[in-house]
Amino acid sequence: MLIKQRNWKLALLAGVAVMTAACDSDETSSDAAAYIQFYNASPNSVATHLVLDEHAYTAVEFSDALPRYQYALGEAEASIRGYDAGGDTVELHEFSLDLKDGDNHLFVLIGDYESSEYLDIRYERSEMDEINDDANSDESKMQILAVHGAMDEGAYDLYLAKAGSSFSEAELLGSLSYKENTEAVMLDTGEYVLYLTEPGESQPVFHTSTMVLTSETVNKLVLHNSFGPGEPKLVVDNVDSTGTPVGYVNQDADAEFRVYNAMNQARSLDLQLSSDAQNINLEALSPHTLSDFSAIDYNDYGVSVFNAGSADLLANNLLVTFNQDESKTLVIYDNKAGETLGMTIAHDHRPNAFEHTLTVANLIDTYDSLDLYLVRDGETIDTAAYKLTYLNFTELAQINLPTGDYDISLVHKEDNGTLTLVYQSDAQAIDQTGNYTLVLSRDETQPLGHRAMLFQ
Repeated sequence: MLIKQRNWKLALLAGVAVMTAACDSDETSSDAAAYIQFYNASPNSVATHLVLDEHAYTAVEFSDALPRYQYALGEAEASIRGYDAGGDTVELHEFSLDLKDGDNHLFVLIGDYESSEYLDIRYERSEMDEINDDANSDESKMQILAVHGAMDEGAYDLYLAKAGSSFSEAELLGSLSYKENTEAVMLDTGEYVLYLTEPGESQPVFHTSTMVLTSETVNKLVLHNSFGPGEPKLVVDNVDSTGTPVGYVNQDADAEFRVYNAMNQARSLDLQLSSDAQNINLEALSPHTLSDFSAIDYNDYGVSVFNAGSADLLANNLLVTFNQDESKTLVIYDNKAGETLGMTIAHDHRPNAFEHTLTVANLIDTYDSLDLYLVRDGETIDTAAYKLTYLNFTELAQINLPTGDYDISLVHKEDNGTLTLVYQSDAQAIDQTGNYTLVLSRDETQPLGHRAMLFQ
């Protein structure tokens, strides 16, 4: 489905002559240059910038990174820059660098945004580059280092094994507590699996899927906080030189789901979710009610929907997939033709410093498109700063909102400019830590025939 993203902050654009991104494939380190990279592991952080000599690189969200950039040698003034609740620029950290030939720096923002810290991780790669650049050698090498950036998480022993091997064949990569990192080790390129155990233990509590590490680069494996249902509350991001981390969740982690009954008709529902290994029943879900979360094994499920307490089948061809550590809401709704349909909405439960991502699902097929206005005190729909326009039926859209109270107005605009009020609410508080979901649906019991359900 189409996802629309409207951010209330505009990121600064990067691009000056002295900085060049190093390509991940067939990359080498040039003579007389230093290299820098920035990764954001602060879970409630806004998008933050690495700044060198007053140049702000592109803003980096949580669990994202800049590419590896080349920078001129010598002294440089550096900072990590964010913004506050009012949208004003804040220098989170300021420091000086003396960049030497061949230096490699990975800066990692960690901890709570309001009291964050940063790590300056330095590593060598000259030996790896020499081997890979040797035309007379058929060796293909890469390096791995690991960083523990998951606040409030304990220490772990990290083991690495070739894909297809058992844990008993894994080699110890290092032991890490929060804020620590291992030294970079050089290995053959290939496919690997990372295992985590409690310190000194021999039973893995976390293992990744196969990591394809076939590029001749330095792979920085960053442990950061996860807010899904799995245990431990960790994700491992592989940060190579491209600035596009690949995330790995625990392959043994469960998923979780809940169901929202958005049927226009005032009927309670029974649901059955069936896979090749598990059946789950949910009974008597009342109209316009959201169930509690329930754990579910990761798998593909067929969903059957019944009128509560009967064999009256409303839908039996709905398919939903739950991957490891995912949190989803299954929305059951009907269209004007009377068909029972379903939509899944994935959730990001991470905390936020002072802004929230609102995910909007439009399940109203009465109109070809709708405009959603989130109106603050002192505003009207004409002056509202936050709005989503041209929402189509079954469209998912997102908008970032600062903490506050919002009146919700849903409007249809005819081609001739005539406006129809489809739904209007009193002030709704968007002030709890985390993100929100808003489901728009038909409900003939409401004064205007429609409903907006807001939940986290």
